[in-house]
Amino acid sequence: MYKLSFDDKVVKDLKKIDRTWQSKILKLIKTKLVENPYLGKRLVGNLSPYYRYRVGDYRVLYSINDEEVRVFVVKIKHRKNVYK
Repeated sequence: MYKLSFDDKVVKDLKKIDRTWQSKILKLIKTKLVENPYLGKRLVGNLSPYYRYRVGDYRVLYSINDEEVRVFVVKIKHRKNVYK
């Protein structure tokens, strides 16, 4: 099981999201991503060190550190804004 850590910006991102989606997103992060972070799709280009996990219209961007057994969530935003 992977440890979970969040970038400081993620807290701000979550506050901008509707509460029902907040709980769905956090539940999926805490259950699925910590069990198997490779469920998400690996990104390409300048975002290649990151993976994305889809939760409805929202995307969770994260990196995986196998040495520390850690998932580091860097962004949670609506799909139209997440890659900017």
